[in-house]
Amino acid sequence: MKWCVLTVAASIGVMILTPFGYYFAADLEYGFLRDKREFFYSSGYFLAFYTHIVGAPVAFSCGTLQVSRTLRQNWPRLHIWLGRGYCFSVLLAASPGGLVMGCWAYGGLSSQLCFSLLAGLTWGATFLGWRFGSLGDVERHSRWMIRSYVLIASAICLRLLHPVLSGFELDHELTYQLSVWMSWVLPLGVCELVCLRGKREC
Repeated sequence: MKWCVLTVAASIGVMILTPFGYYFAADLEYGFLRDKREFFYSSGYFLAFYTHIVGAPVAFSCGTLQVSRTLRQNWPRLHIWLGRGYCFSVLLAASPGGLVMGCWAYGGLSSQLCFSLLAGLTWGATFLGWRFGSLGDVERHSRWMIRSYVLIASAICLRLLHPVLSGFELDHELTYQLSVWMSWVLPLGVCELVCLRGKREC
């Protein structure tokens, strides 16, 4: 089951990376960049954009490999270096870039608040995970890094949820707003329930 989930996530990840040729060439007539063409360069938005689209895939790739218990147990040094790569990518690139991008998100105040909160929570969870890891508190390190990874994987959940919600034929903007909120609130809620159950069993 774990590998099936990871395969689906990796497949969607590849789908997300497919249009990167248009992004790095800054084709302002492509996709969601059309809405940003008036201020893409003049506002400095492009700096946050490129920082985010480089940092987020690196973080997701490193985090996905960290899911493997075999890797953690048999190659602890690799686990540490992948973890450092993950933390640097999130703390210095993905989250800061996402926070700035959130200020111009499609869907008005609701989406802007959603992405800004997501960026802040991801940064905070990652920082705490790194901090507890450096202190040798393995249990808290694990829990906070799991939360961080769940939040980073919201991009995957968004690609799954949006087509489903679009089938209800709601207003396009409302559909997008619901999708972006559900893409991380629902998975994080499930994560917290699992963590809570784990504490009770202990």
